[in-house]
Amino acid sequence: MSTHTRAKNRRQQRHPGSRGKSHKEDKHRAERRNGSVFVRVPSPVRPSQVRDFAAHGLTGHEFKREAETWTRCADAEEFPDYMEAEARRRSWFTKATQRNGKPVQMKRPAATPVEVLTTTFPPWLSNWTLAELEAGRDPRPTLAKIRNGWVASALARLDGQRFVLGMAFHADTDDLHFDLCTSRQDGDGGRIGAAGLRLVGPWCIGADRQIRAGATISKKKQNRLARDVANFRGRYGQQTTPLDVDLARDLDEIAADAIGPALDPFRAAYAASVPELERAHEAAELAALDAAREEIAQNEKKPAEPLVSEPTFSTERKRTPDLGM
Repeated sequence: MSTHTRAKNRRQQRHPGSRGKSHKEDKHRAERRNGSVFVRVPSPVRPSQVRDFAAHGLTGHEFKREAETWTRCADAEEFPDYMEAEARRRSWFTKATQRNGKPVQMKRPAATPVEVLTTTFPPWLSNWTLAELEAGRDPRPTLAKIRNGWVASALARLDGQRFVLGMAFHADTDDLHFDLCTSRQDGDGGRIGAAGLRLVGPWCIGADRQIRAGATISKKKQNRLARDVANFRGRYGQQTTPLDVDLARDLDEIAADAIGPALDPFRAAYAASVPELERAHEAAELAALDAAREEIAQNEKKPAEPLVSEPTFSTERKRTPDLGM
C-alpha cells in the first residue's frame, strides 16, 4: 500500500525515524487502537499474515538528504531531530500581494512544512525477505539494491513537485515499508509543485497489486476499484496515473528485477491466497459487528447512571483558621 501524511505537528514530523522514541510510542498507540473497534469490543484475530522481522535481526535505518548528499543516520533520534528542524526551517513562504496599491512580498506560514509518502512492500516481497531470514541468509544486500533503485525512481517522479529531505526503512511492521519525507518549501521563502499529489490511497494500491499478481478478486472489490479509478480520472484526466500507484509499481518492478525468478513462487502463493483472505477479512468484520451489537444490547439493559451526582451538604460549621499574630 501507499499512504501520504501531512506532517503538521511535531509528533508527525518525528514519526518517520524508524528507531526513534516517538515512532515507538506512535506504534504502541496504533496497536492499542487496532485491538478494538468502535464501541471498544475486542476485535477478532487479523487474517493478514503476522511477520516478525526484528526477531531475525532485521532493523530499520534512515538517511538524511542535504545538498543532494545522502547521509546515513547513526543515532536513533538523529533523523527525528533532523525532520523536526527541517519542518521549522520550511514552515513559511513568501507570497505576492498588494499593500496600499503597491506590490509587496508577504511572509506566510506553511500549513504543511513536511509531507511523508509511505510505500509498503508487496506481501510477496515481505514473505521472500522473511524466508531468507529464516533460512539464515542475509537479504540486506538485495534490499539495499531495491531501496537505491526505488529512491532514484521516486526522485525522478517528484522532480519539480517536492524537495526530498530523506527516507527511512521500517522493519517493525508486518510488511516492510519506506517513508519518503518531502516538502514544497525550500526554506528561503520559495515553494514548488501544487498542494495535491494525485493520490488514490492504500486500498487501491492493495487491489492493484492483487490484480497484477494474478489474483482473483471479488466482484464487490472489482466494482469499488472501478468506481475509484473513474473518480480519479474524472478529476485528473484519462492519461494521469496516481503518484502512489506509480511508486508502488516502481517498487514491485525493481524488486522483481533485483531478485529474479526466486520471487515468482512467493508472488504466485500470495495470489492464490487472496480469495481465502477476502473471506477471512469479511468474516472478521462480521464478527466485530456482532460483538458490537451484543455490547450495545448489554449496555441498553443496564440502568442509566445519573449524568450529574446529587449535591451533598455538610452541616458542620466551618471555622476560621487561627493564623496567629
